Amino acid sequence: MPNTRPLAEVADIIRSKNAGPYRITFDIMFKNKDAFDNVRRSGSLKPETIAAAYRLPINSISSFFEVEMANAIKVTIKRPVAQSTVGDGDTYGCQQHVPMMNISIASQADRTGGSH
Repeated sequence: MPNTRPLAEVADIIRSKNAGPYRITFDIMFKNKDAFDNVRRSGSLKPETIAAAYRLPINSISSFFEVEMANAIKVTIKRPVAQSTVGDGDTYGCQQHVPMMNISIASQADRTGGSH
C-alpha cells in the first residue's frame, strides 16, 4: 500500500471562491517548488481525482492548470446548481475546498525510493 498524505498536509493554502454564477475555482498553493513538484510528479492530483472527490462527472472540471512561477495549481469546476438558486448552500463558493483537502497524495518516497 503506498504511503499517502491528504493534500491539506502537503499544500500550504487550499481555497475556493466564486467564479461567476456557474463556476467555482480553487487555488492550491505551495510554499516552495519542491512541495509543488512532488505533488505534480505524484500524479495524485488531476482532474479525475478532483471529479471523484466532488462526486462530479469529469466534464464538470472546466479547467485544471499548473502555475509554475507561483507554485500553484488552479482548478475550476462547474457548480452543481447555479449561484443563489434553490439548493445553493454557498453563494460565495468559499466553503467548497474541504473535499479537495482530503485528496490522497502519494509520497514521492513510494515513487522514487527517496524521501519527500
